[in-house]
Amino acid sequence: MTLTAGMFTGLTETITTNLGVLLPVGLTIMGIMVAVSLIPRIVYKFL
Repeated sequence: MTLTAGMFTGLTETITTNLGVLLPVGLTIMGIMVAVSLIPRIVYKFL
């Protein structure tokens, strides 16, 4: 079986479409996780 560029057009379109939606959601979730871990450390430092 030979792979051609035409076989990957649907795959690349799907990846780029989903990346536009999933990237902001992933960054938001990662930011929340970092904030949850850092805020208690900052509060305990000043107490």
